[in-house]
Amino acid sequence: MEDAYIQSRNNEQVKNLVKLRERKHRDRQQRFLVEGLRETGHALGAGFTIETIYYCPEFFPTEAHRLFIDGQRREGKHQLVRMSEDAFSKAAYRDSPDGIIGVGQQQGSSLNDIPSTKNPLLLIIEGIEKPGNLGAILRSADGAGAHAVILVDCVLDLYNPNAIRSSQGLVFALPIVTATRDALQIWLKENQVQRIATTPHTDQMHWDVDYTKASALFLGSESDGLTDYWLNQVDQQICIPMRGRADSLNVAAAAAVCLYEATRQREMSAN
Repeated sequence: MEDAYIQSRNNEQVKNLVKLRERKHRDRQQRFLVEGLRETGHALGAGFTIETIYYCPEFFPTEAHRLFIDGQRREGKHQLVRMSEDAFSKAAYRDSPDGIIGVGQQQGSSLNDIPSTKNPLLLIIEGIEKPGNLGAILRSADGAGAHAVILVDCVLDLYNPNAIRSSQGLVFALPIVTATRDALQIWLKENQVQRIATTPHTDQMHWDVDYTKASALFLGSESDGLTDYWLNQVDQQICIPMRGRADSLNVAAAAAVCLYEATRQREMSAN
């Protein structure tokens, strides 16, 4: 069957792709945008339902992009819509689009969806506001082998296009759960997970914690850090030593430092 074709940038589907950049439209439709070959591939690989794939061959930077569309056409699982350069330019939110945009269905998740494992390594993010930081944190969590990421009281949503882009699509690869702080507190206690908070107001270094046990690492917002609620509830507080003039690291950098220390300890313990 021949693919549908959109010529005009005023087409209603193009207008809806632009709308889906905003959270209110994503929430109302329960849909999300994913732009780029790599990112779309991660979403498909993680089992997300991608309803429609829009493409513009004139923007394809590699042969892999054409092969991807050919493969999707053979599978016949998704609606394929070819777009003119003008229409695709309006729909794309990247400065240098690669010719592929997908629209998928949002998936709900809960604490019970976190994979069961003996000694989980969990990353808890409270109140984060910047999608670029969330994306970078997710890349570190994936690279360090975290079992899940839990968002608490976060301003932005998981399907923010910039979070998807900055994570390189790894937002789809990890179990990511949104939870209230009370529900999370109960779940961590029931599963006997130690709670570790990052803060500059302690003398205990981040390498002095035993991460080989079931652990939840807490990081706060870019501007304010963790709230007193968690600082007063956790089992241990840790800091990252600062040798220069800066008094703290970017939240994404702090997450990477602590997560890879946890990974180092776990690999040493396994040998």
